[in-house]
Amino acid sequence: MRCVLMALAGVALLGTPQALRRKAQRSNVSGSAEGGIYTTLGGCTCKETSACEADIGTLFKCDTCKTNNGCGTFSLLGRWDYCDYRPPTAARFIMQSSTAKLDYFWNKVIANTTRYPEFPLLSNVLSSMRTTFDNYQPEMPTGREKMIHSVGSVCKFELKISGSSPYTGLLSPGSQKGLIRLGGALDPADGLTPGLGFKLPRSGVPDGDFVMLHSLRAGDQWNFFLKNQSNHLEPVSGGATSILVAKFKEASQCPYQVGLSDLARYSQDGTEHSRPRFPFKLFMRPNSALKTGTRGETVDAVHSEIDAIPVGSTLYTVYACRNAAGDEYFPSEDLSSCGNPLLLGEVKTTSRCTTSWYGDASLHIRHQRIEEDWQLEPSYLKQGKYDANTACGARVDVRTPPEMCGAEGMMNSDA
Repeated sequence: MRCVLMALAGVALLGTPQALRRKAQRSNVSGSAEGGIYTTLGGCTCKETSACEADIGTLFKCDTCKTNNGCGTFSLLGRWDYCDYRPPTAARFIMQSSTAKLDYFWNKVIANTTRYPEFPLLSNVLSSMRTTFDNYQPEMPTGREKMIHSVGSVCKFELKISGSSPYTGLLSPGSQKGLIRLGGALDPADGLTPGLGFKLPRSGVPDGDFVMLHSLRAGDQWNFFLKNQSNHLEPVSGGATSILVAKFKEASQCPYQVGLSDLARYSQDGTEHSRPRFPFKLFMRPNSALKTGTRGETVDAVHSEIDAIPVGSTLYTVYACRNAAGDEYFPSEDLSSCGNPLLLGEVKTTSRCTTSWYGDASLHIRHQRIEEDWQLEPSYLKQGKYDANTACGARVDVRTPPEMCGAEGMMNSDA
């Protein structure tokens, strides 16, 4: 019932002039399917006039498209199938070197330093949250908007991980290079809800992406660098947060945590680690010398200050939390909420930061389901006072992770 009510609310929003203008803007953002053509799980090709997007036929949980040549599932409005975002669909991009990928992204980032004009949270109840986790394309599907973190600044960075790190892949000792995107989660009214997205290109394998946030609560201050960051959040409810949590549950049992094990699976040179080793949690403490909000309490003022940060500046100090700290109810509060912390290194800029139309409208930073971490490290489900059932706000079961789009019995109509 909740999904239906959310869908009806979204339909009403799509009919507004503002939403129609936004849709027109989105149509000018190109996707990145191989050859510009999206394919489907059933081996069909999408019609050029049909976007990959969620609709009422899947209760807005999965992206589908209209298909060519009689391929796909029949409906009164035309044949359709589930859009395929798996790694083979982006093979030509994935097989490039990490350096070539980083150059590709950065050239796109700096091509247009205009920011996205708005935070389209509510209209995106009609988007598929599963795509956020399952899309291995470098960009989001054509026409899709970021549900949160709609405006951000992007910089190149380097993280030199300590030789004492016991972890593998991108968390192993050495220098890791990539992009960091800094943006508020929600449209700020009384202040920022700062969050981070990381993209670490890897040679010949999918990129290492992860996200960090302090909290889903509405912001109450304008200093982006006041809050710590973590891949675990405290359970909250009410207001716009309830919409986010409900949408997130369509893709994962735990709406407050994202995984890290994919970071440990491959190194930046593409070396695979068959037994990935990764921490319980990552924790990042901001550089206290950095501050925003001094030029004005607006989105543009904050990003002008972020974009003025000198090259070579430390943005965050990174810690691996080797185990849970107490009940983990406030996982981002301070370093005491990082169980058995290990200093990994510092995130340092290697370029100036910049707002970017591409960064806001197209760049995809894939999230990883926390269930994948639990399957590899079952001890991360329960430790001492910590219990994932409490931290996730509901009972979880590592034996039954969420199904992928196309693997469950969806409605066979495409209304």
